[in-house]
Order: sequence, then C-alpha cells, then structure tokens
Amino acid sequence: MNIKNFDAIVVGSGQAGNPLARALAGEGWKVAVIERRYAGGTCINYGCTPTKTMISSARVAYLASRGKEFGVHTEKIKVNLREVKKRKDRIVLRFREGVR
Repeated sequence: MNIKNFDAIVVGSGQAGNPLARALAGEGWKVAVIERRYAGGTCINYGCTPTKTMISSARVAYLASRGKEFGVHTEKIKVNLREVKKRKDRIVLRFREGVR
C-alpha cells in the first residue's frame, strides 16, 4: 500500500484520533489510522477505563462493608482480585472493539 493513496494519515486511535478520522472520512477523504498496539489509545487500554473499573469494584466493596450502618447485614466481605481483573479486561475489550 502506498502512502499516496491516502488524503490523511491519523496517528493514534485515541480520543482525538478516532473522531478526526471519522470526520475526514465523512467528508469523503481516504483516511488511514495508525495505532501502535490496541485500538482506543491510552484511555481505553491503560488509563481511564481500567482504572475506573477497578475503582468501581473497590467502591462496591467499601459500600458493602458499611451495610450494617444502613440495616443491611452481609457476610464477611471478600474481594477476589482475579475476578476484578477479569471484569476490567472484559470492559476494556468491549470498549476497544467498539472503537474499531
């Protein structure tokens, strides 16, 4: 494939790259998007999304531990980090695939 076949080349498929590529393509431009590893950029794959999913799990554990204050009695709270990571991985994969 020759670089001359494109009107624009967008480096990175993150928060700025994808909207730019879509806008240009919507105007009829031939656009190539170059991504080093995974579609979605840093936010989806390493930053915002993974962090927020794990923080959400921690928040649920925290709230469950305070249940007695609200009249909700639960057994001993246990956090399974493997399950937390699997949940995070599923969400990241779903977001990444949505970007494609």
